[in-house]
Amino acid sequence: MAPKEVVGLCGPSGCGKSTLAKVLASIQPLTHGLVSLPSHQKGKPNPVQWVAQQPEFAFNPYLTLRQSLQESWKDVDYSPLLEAFSICSSWLERKPNQLSGGQLQRLNLVRALAPTTQFLLCDEISAPLDLLTQKQLWQTLLHHCRMNEIGLLVMSHDRLLLEKICERVIDITQQK
Repeated sequence: MAPKEVVGLCGPSGCGKSTLAKVLASIQPLTHGLVSLPSHQKGKPNPVQWVAQQPEFAFNPYLTLRQSLQESWKDVDYSPLLEAFSICSSWLERKPNQLSGGQLQRLNLVRALAPTTQFLLCDEISAPLDLLTQKQLWQTLLHHCRMNEIGLLVMSHDRLLLEKICERVIDITQQK
């Protein structure tokens, strides 16, 4: 996958899409084989970011959302992204359980789009959202990633979505 490339990964539940994302994001160790990833500098956010379907598990429930964003965005102005993703600044003073799933997922994406991000792994990120919110989220995300040369790996059961937003789609069940 190259910078700015948008690749879809399709397959049924349990076929390994999320496991692959965790390995690529260095969350889970690779048990065999070889994966080439951008170097990760100590003290900086991982250049490969994974955004999962359930944003409520991605945030520390004891921190405000501003504190969570500041963990990734040290001394950088993230307000343009907040505006692009239609995030109200008042949400930042709240805790994760005080926002809807769609609101929290948009903040989750902003946090993952730190300036050091080179590749974004989107694991069913829009599945629970209504169609209008899905469309807005993908338009904003695709535009940002093109402008910042971020590669996207989009994992979904929704092949129609993948065919609409991705340059190519890989069906993991047909790989040998």
